[in-house]
Amino acid sequence: MSEPASQNKRKTLRRSKEGCLICRRKRKKCDENWPSCSRCTRTGSHCIWPPPQSTSVLELDSLMDVHTLQGIPLGIEAEIAAANLATNSILGDSAPHFYTNGSLSLHPNSDIWDFTAAVHSENPVWPNPEPIGPSPPTWANPTVNRADISTPMRHCAVPNSRVTKSLAVRMWEYAHDFGPRIIWPPEGCINCDELDPEGVAPAFRQSLVALSREASVEAGFQDVCYFYTTFLTRLFYDYSLPTDALAKWVFRRFNASNSSRYGMLSLAALYRSDYQKSMLATSWRADAKEMYSLAVLQLPHDLEDTKLSPWEKLTGLLGIMDFEHTVPYWPTIQVLRPQYPSHTLIKAIVGSDTIDLFDLQGEQMFDVNIWVWCDILDSMATSKPTRLKYESDLECAAQPGMKDSGACQNKGLEWIYGVPNAFAVVLARTSMLRDAKLPEQEKATKGTELEQLVRDWQIRLLGTKGHRFRVARVGAQEIWRHTCILYIHHAIFKSDSSHPIVKDSVKNIIKIACTLEPGRNPDSFLYIPYFIAGFYAVSQKDRYIMKSRLIGCGNALYLRNLARNLDELWQETDSVGRLTSWSEKKPPRIAF
Repeated sequence: MSEPASQNKRKTLRRSKEGCLICRRKRKKCDENWPSCSRCTRTGSHCIWPPPQSTSVLELDSLMDVHTLQGIPLGIEAEIAAANLATNSILGDSAPHFYTNGSLSLHPNSDIWDFTAAVHSENPVWPNPEPIGPSPPTWANPTVNRADISTPMRHCAVPNSRVTKSLAVRMWEYAHDFGPRIIWPPEGCINCDELDPEGVAPAFRQSLVALSREASVEAGFQDVCYFYTTFLTRLFYDYSLPTDALAKWVFRRFNASNSSRYGMLSLAALYRSDYQKSMLATSWRADAKEMYSLAVLQLPHDLEDTKLSPWEKLTGLLGIMDFEHTVPYWPTIQVLRPQYPSHTLIKAIVGSDTIDLFDLQGEQMFDVNIWVWCDILDSMATSKPTRLKYESDLECAAQPGMKDSGACQNKGLEWIYGVPNAFAVVLARTSMLRDAKLPEQEKATKGTELEQLVRDWQIRLLGTKGHRFRVARVGAQEIWRHTCILYIHHAIFKSDSSHPIVKDSVKNIIKIACTLEPGRNPDSFLYIPYFIAGFYAVSQKDRYIMKSRLIGCGNALYLRNLARNLDELWQETDSVGRLTSWSEKKPPRIAF
């Protein structure tokens, strides 16, 4: 009995050629448990795997070792990729299929996701759907004949099986620089609902189906619906909000204005290029950029349109902001679009320039919540004042039994971003205190009061079904508690990494983070705490852990931009012998 057990153990832990790249490079034993092997899970490392040989877009010789590839010049690697691409065909039938009962089936060996098959299936979800593409959709040009809408426009069209050398080189370069670390949905996932611990995805899809049947659906809505259903757990922290309310918000936002529609389509294409391993990644990214450009061109017209309400104008602006935040490397980025009076739109919707986060409740305030969080984060990243005032009676709300002391599923920011509403208020209040014209001693006194308030705050959980999910959310809330403490010490006390409270909070964030599954909910919403904790980290081990957790939150370029800035901040701090603030440079180097 003992002999087979020992053999299984030796088989599980071995120095193999098929384990993760981290174990292979360090010549460690790997149990080859994808997506995160036991060693990387234990050490808190970001587990990186090579693409499967059978479905790899850039199929290289299996005899070539990863260390050998690292030493090959870029041109030779591109030559190898081009040679392999030219001799391999592209998978065609690889689309997920939606059905009217809310289920979603996936092709088992798919690496390309497309709505075309779902559109032409026997039970299509969206009536009369048309693929979207980089050509301006017909709704943007009233002179376009409706009869022309049936002409399909490229959005996710499968390219010809013949791949030219230049195209192969461009595709390789993209995969090398921007290839996904996280594949979503994960490979081997038979049903997307496996990624839904709360079990609400089928009902959400059914709500979208019902809405699309009740009203005429514009071209492209199917792609937006696929985007929200596929990435639901990555877009909303507590996505178990009543599905009809969330579906109505998606539907209303899509039909609010042309700029809003373009913005949603650009983000949908961008997520597919970032998270779905496919040869079409470059095509999707080009489509995303085109939709974004159309949104930018349309926005001034929508803002001047007297027929549109302030909320409808705000949705167009938010669509552009979402895209610009996700892709922070394009030169057109303007944080919060300062050339447009977004804060005046918020004041028109809310009725005041002072906002109580505990009062932002209901589907009508979803977009206001999004803008508010952008405003708070922009102030944290740039050390500029917030555009609006945020005042909430935290002292009163902290009392047990008060209506604001508990979590609410559609109130404030927590259900969207995971930050407890009280802690979001503390972050905003800390920024306001930083910019207040007060004596330093008075600022320090008020900062101490804020820190004590954070420590004493009793957090209540949003409702969850699974025990593991509940424990993970408790950990996420505690991470936000320590993040608030670190930000108070950064903005008010100007503390360095040697401060005992700073060291304790960094230690606690690292300890809790290592218990969360990388890249999944709630970990994917904690990139700001990971950045701030990494900023204060001193040892190489702590820095490596925080940088790995930061990059592991997702594939978006802003995460890699933050990681790159961490490297720069650490280098500057080590060279000058003092802590270098992330907001010292002008213009600002980062955007949260």
